[in-house]
Amino acid sequence: MSTPQLTNCPKCGKLFLRIRNICDDCYQKQEADFLKAAAYLRDHSGITMQELNDGTGVTVPQIRQFIWEGRILVDQFPNLSYPCETCGNLIQKGRQCSSCINTLKKLANEIEKREDKGDLSKNQDGLAGGYISHYL
Repeated sequence: MSTPQLTNCPKCGKLFLRIRNICDDCYQKQEADFLKAAAYLRDHSGITMQELNDGTGVTVPQIRQFIWEGRILVDQFPNLSYPCETCGNLIQKGRQCSSCINTLKKLANEIEKREDKGDLSKNQDGLAGGYISHYL
């Protein structure tokens, strides 16, 4: 086991001995936010992300983080969704919708094929140079 390092908290900037990714004060606030959100969801199961934010004061990014960590199970809350990071369509798990994931997989496969052929340096279809947003 490595020794804890002295670092700045990414949330508040405070210097702390790194045992977790955030300082103890931010961790305590995060846990309090989770308890508020979970209690509110128990009483209001049909609410949206914005309504949860309005009712508890917990930020939307923090609620999204709880979902990504599996602490809030959206299967039980059908209206609790957030935008895909690529296209903006509403989703309930992950960071991207299935359509964007499939598009990225297709692009990755095409790039892999071109690398195997050795013609990736050719600027066909705008793929060379790493720009794929045209296809999303």
